[in-house]
Amino acid sequence: MLMRSREAASVNAMDNRIVVLLGDGTRIKGHSRVFNPLEPTFHLRLAGPAGETGERREIQFADTLAVFFVRDFAFDRSRRYEPEDDLAPMPKPPSVGGRSLNVTSAWGEVLVGITYDYRPDQPGFFLFPTDPLSRALNLERAWLTSRAIVAVEFSETEGEG
Repeated sequence: MLMRSREAASVNAMDNRIVVLLGDGTRIKGHSRVFNPLEPTFHLRLAGPAGETGERREIQFADTLAVFFVRDFAFDRSRRYEPEDDLAPMPKPPSVGGRSLNVTSAWGEVLVGITYDYRPDQPGFFLFPTDPLSRALNLERAWLTSRAIVAVEFSETEGEG
């Protein structure tokens, strides 16, 4: 009975809006309440064009390149946003204990941010964006798998702590 009521529940404030990039290049948008990269899978309630929720789908971490936690599914990734745009930037992540880095991804994008847990021998890590006029306006954080990474370059600026 509890499972049925959970499945019938609509999206609420505790759900993460995520965009999953699969290894074949497919992007899937949806909502997930629990995301634990230490597990082999996570569940996604697919999001429709108007933000409505659809079917529940199990995603295998082995099939993913990256998982992007976003503020808005309608954000235009191809456009560069300017300071006068009506979008408040995400708060900058605390740099204590983190390291500033640039990550070149398998799909050609360079992500600039801070990480607290990058280790090349691990299956992935979280990146918190710090580039204020690009994806960082919409991207809260990203889980990048080791298969998604072409190069990692650490910087000596803030974030070293």
